[in-house]
Amino acid sequence: MLKTKKIKVKPGLRLNVFDSAGKRSYQNEMVVVFIHGGTGSLHHWKYQLDYFAQKYRTIAYDWRGCGLSDEAGSYTFDDHYYDLLSLLKVLKVPGKPIMVAHSYGCLLARRYLKEYHLEKFVNVSLGFSGSLGWFLRLVLTLPRKIQIPIYRLFLVPKNPILTKPLIASKKTPLHKVKEALDLSKLPPLDFYLGLKTFRKKESLLWMKNYQEKMLVLTGREDRRVNGRTVKKINKLFPEIKVQVVDDAGHILPFETPGLFNELVEGFIKVDRF
Repeated sequence: MLKTKKIKVKPGLRLNVFDSAGKRSYQNEMVVVFIHGGTGSLHHWKYQLDYFAQKYRTIAYDWRGCGLSDEAGSYTFDDHYYDLLSLLKVLKVPGKPIMVAHSYGCLLARRYLKEYHLEKFVNVSLGFSGSLGWFLRLVLTLPRKIQIPIYRLFLVPKNPILTKPLIASKKTPLHKVKEALDLSKLPPLDFYLGLKTFRKKESLLWMKNYQEKMLVLTGREDRRVNGRTVKKINKLFPEIKVQVVDDAGHILPFETPGLFNELVEGFIKVDRF
């Protein structure tokens, strides 16, 4: 199990954090920050953190309300984004970090890229559109007394047989899906409903000025990714490196960790060493 600690980022709020600088020193100042998706945890990067920590200062954290981080009274997009800014300040992350983000986490990294800039940005499972999905839109229309039991029953089902078609490739072993589910803690309902604040329709044209800084990784069987969007990115922004991985779905870092790590590290090294 990864060694983590809770770090106070603001009064009444501590985030659970993995920071490899706590146990080793590095000759270079490069920092790689991993950001999980909504309702996930830093442990969803379990196959990446130790690997990258061998060479680079590596950081990952649980969002407020997720994993072992404290719960809070509000879970808007701005709340999560400013938590990220506060954490980077507390940890004294120098310069422009590299961010590797998954799903909804990509939207946090995207905003940071536009406001503060990044050395590089690895976008996993295309968090570009901010789409809520039909299930969240349905839940939002229901009375709260009905929302709660539906939420508990369906959002993070612990049965890997039921969940696999939604998040993984047909060839992904069932034990991998179960492992991912076991590392998820059902956050408060208000956290889930707060994901509605992530919804924002925006043209892909914002990527034009960051092409050389971006790697897009997605599983070919990711049901949350629109294949037309991937093709559009390839056509409009030829300098963005786009990699579609076979036999992988939405939990790509779990399904093909060896290839995933190889692709990310190769992207990190390009034009740097």
